[in-house]
Amino acid sequence: MKKIWFLGLGLALLLVGCSDAGSEEGKKEESADTSSANTDAAGELMDFYLNLTTTINGTDIDLNGYEAAVGGEAPPTGDELAKLADSAAASAEESAKAVENTEVPSGLEDYKKDIEEFKSTLAESYNMKAEALKAEGEADLTEADEKMVEAENQIKAILDKAGLVSSSLVNDLNG
Repeated sequence: MKKIWFLGLGLALLLVGCSDAGSEEGKKEESADTSSANTDAAGELMDFYLNLTTTINGTDIDLNGYEAAVGGEAPPTGDELAKLADSAAASAEESAKAVENTEVPSGLEDYKKDIEEFKSTLAESYNMKAEALKAEGEADLTEADEKMVEAENQIKAILDKAGLVSSSLVNDLNG
């Protein structure tokens, strides 16, 4: 009887050990799946960011040119300044449209709300620049630049949340 009891106890311990090992394997697989999903999302987020900045850099060329000319040693005046401001305003409007039309990839569902808020802030910055450039007199882009910094802080928070090194949106768009 004692032999059967020891055999039963040994079998019970063996089953408990196997069930724990299976549990550990399940945890390892789940952890690997989560890590893989995070890596995929981070990659998609970086692709989204790079595509967005590349698209904008294709549309805001005249705006950057205006800002560089006005900030230069011999800023333009008169008709030259007006011509630069008109093309910069059109460039800013195109940039705002490009931001608004950028789709958020389906793999970024966890970040979608934050990304949409970022896109809205960034588009608003470009729209503010366009309005300031169309106004009579010297264009004051201060508020629009502050809105751009707000968008930069938003994308930095999103990149940090994804475990990515944050980037300078202002430098990526103007550099």
